[in-house]
Amino acid sequence: MWTTFVRIFGIFIIITFSAASIFFSLAERDLAKSDSTLKKLTSYPSFFEDRFYDIRMRKTLDKNKVDKRIVLAAIDEPTLEAYGQWPLPRKVWVDFLDKLQKFNPKVLAFDVFFVEPEKWCTEDGKFSPEHNFSKAIERFQASGNRKVILPYSLNIYRYGEYVTDREFKEIPEELYEFMLSSNISEGNSLKKMSVSKNAWPHPDLLTSMPGLSHIEATEDSDGIYRHYFMVGNVDDLYFPSFGLQSYQMYTDDSPQLIRNNIGEAILKFKDGEMKLNQLGQTKVRWIGGIESFPQVSIKDILQAEDDDPIMKELLENNILFVGSTAYGAHDLRHTPVDPQLPGIFLHMNVVHMLLEGNFFKSIEDSTLFSWWILMAGTLLMIITQLLGKPMLDVTLVCILSFGIYFADVYYLTPKGFEIKLFFCLFSIIASYSWNTFLNFHLSNKDRAFLKGAFENYISPELIDEMYEKGEPPKLGGDSDILTAYFTDIESFSTFSEQLSPSELVELLNEYLTAMTDILLDERGTLDKYEGDAIIAFFGAPMPLKDHAQRACRVAAMMQLRLTELRSNWQQDEKNWPDVVKNMKMRIGINTGEIVTGNMGSTQRMNYTMIGDSVNLAARLEEAAKQYGIYIQISGQTLDELNNPDEFIYRKIDKIRVVGKSEPVETYEIITLNLDVDSKITELVDKFNQGLTFYEAKQWDRAIEIFEETIQLEQYRFSDQVITKTSPSEVYIERCLEFKENPPPEDWDGVYILTKK
Repeated sequence: MWTTFVRIFGIFIIITFSAASIFFSLAERDLAKSDSTLKKLTSYPSFFEDRFYDIRMRKTLDKNKVDKRIVLAAIDEPTLEAYGQWPLPRKVWVDFLDKLQKFNPKVLAFDVFFVEPEKWCTEDGKFSPEHNFSKAIERFQASGNRKVILPYSLNIYRYGEYVTDREFKEIPEELYEFMLSSNISEGNSLKKMSVSKNAWPHPDLLTSMPGLSHIEATEDSDGIYRHYFMVGNVDDLYFPSFGLQSYQMYTDDSPQLIRNNIGEAILKFKDGEMKLNQLGQTKVRWIGGIESFPQVSIKDILQAEDDDPIMKELLENNILFVGSTAYGAHDLRHTPVDPQLPGIFLHMNVVHMLLEGNFFKSIEDSTLFSWWILMAGTLLMIITQLLGKPMLDVTLVCILSFGIYFADVYYLTPKGFEIKLFFCLFSIIASYSWNTFLNFHLSNKDRAFLKGAFENYISPELIDEMYEKGEPPKLGGDSDILTAYFTDIESFSTFSEQLSPSELVELLNEYLTAMTDILLDERGTLDKYEGDAIIAFFGAPMPLKDHAQRACRVAAMMQLRLTELRSNWQQDEKNWPDVVKNMKMRIGINTGEIVTGNMGSTQRMNYTMIGDSVNLAARLEEAAKQYGIYIQISGQTLDELNNPDEFIYRKIDKIRVVGKSEPVETYEIITLNLDVDSKITELVDKFNQGLTFYEAKQWDRAIEIFEETIQLEQYRFSDQVITKTSPSEVYIERCLEFKENPPPEDWDGVYILTKK
């Protein structure tokens, strides 16, 4: 009796959970990011359903299909090389617009913000670059039924916040011309937004009366772009998105926004209806990525002959989007069809969806269909298991799972149904698994027998850990003794000044790849890149007993690898500037109590570290600059080393860093203890002698020693790079300072750093 109750109750929980998860996965899209608590509670089904839907959706795509009505004029590398800068000068856009009159695209949509005025010399011309650009837009729009669209941005109201200084208090008058027809009563409106000043087109460009459309895009809770803002609500007036207005101007369709009798927001087109969520979004039905649309370089358009038949055929009467595909000059979006898709293709896919009329079925239809599949499949599975034939059970669960899967991929998804298949299959398989587990449990309660049953579903290693600990292992939110690791390139701002953007990107990629390979080889965890900086830690999520040893080894190996890179750059035919050939990197390492886990917002999380020990590692990297050293570790890290003799190191100081009250002993890792130059050994021995005299307040004796070691400091680097200072120089200056102004009698040797 009790077993029957447990069996029925378990199946009831599985079905209820699965049905509720289907509902939550569809309802979650209506919540704004400001609804953080509710969104967090309802986001778990989307994590599974959205990814599973993406997999199935990709199988429906025709990789050979290309929509020739929608063309991308790409701001690519050849264009940037030809015209020398990013953003492109207004003069280039003037020539571009004039050239396009020869090829006659019907709609020209710029995925480029034109906010700031371009610098110009009044002696070079009578009119500003913006004036000339505006006139070019006028000329383009004046001849034929052609239209230019410029983008702006909307901000969603969050946490009760209304218009701020970053937004217009009143709707700009230029927008009223593009207002959508709507039939939505007050109090029943979509999520309110405001027009951002930061992305509003330059006033001179608005005199040409271009089309204006908002270009807002936000990712789903897992960081993937699946939804698209079709309309934006500003003061209960509705304005079209970039994709929607491109469609309108191409087709002359005038969609109307309404609410039906059950409260759904519907955008009515001449050939169909599109359901929107409370944010004014719809889910995108993709044609594909980069390969699904024709592309042409802006450089090629500008250099084409006026009567070029190929260019004419490509562009005439089509929608021409202008966007960047050049490396480092465009926004990459993680989408279901490509994890690194330039953002312009999101808009192009939306326009294709509108032109084809490929809209999703209503949420109600998809939900009801999902529930029918869930109930019918689960009940059939349960009834079959009552027959007591295990092989029949396995056969049926396979037939049901694969049959439903293929029916969805080849029929339901192409028809616009968004079936929540993960939880449909979860209910079927979980019910089968629950009954199977109970059957095994009743047959034998022995742990080994139970383990044999579970091995069909999860790894034996995980089972062992669950048995030992009494709970599943968890990742994140743990505090432990770990080692934090920070690196930074010295004087990196100089690199930005002396290198072009493409050269800087090339250099950084080579440098970061080499350093990261070393880090990962020693099982370090890469936290993040911050520009040129590498932030990492050792000992989590996988525990490492020798985390401090590995961190110091990585630091020494990185410096050796940087020596090789410097040599390569000095011989490189690219003729890098001296700042590259002499690149130096500082590293700070500290060991202590650190918290690691998934941290961030409910929508975007990173596995990262926090804690006072992390801050100290960052301070040690910064403080290394004052000593002219390039690997500085704390005394705590040195104490944690399993084998200090693996390194050549020396004590540097006992300091109190900026922002910290407790003093810390610091050490320099000079290099690995492998075939070390005798000069380095001599440097360490004599420097330690000088430090002993310094701590004993024997300033003159200390100065004598440091004047000897100052000649040996250069041997720390195999290629003898030039440094601005060295520890020996620092201590000579400090001894002279203390001779003039002696420290107090009870001085404990601590030196207070007054700057980072």
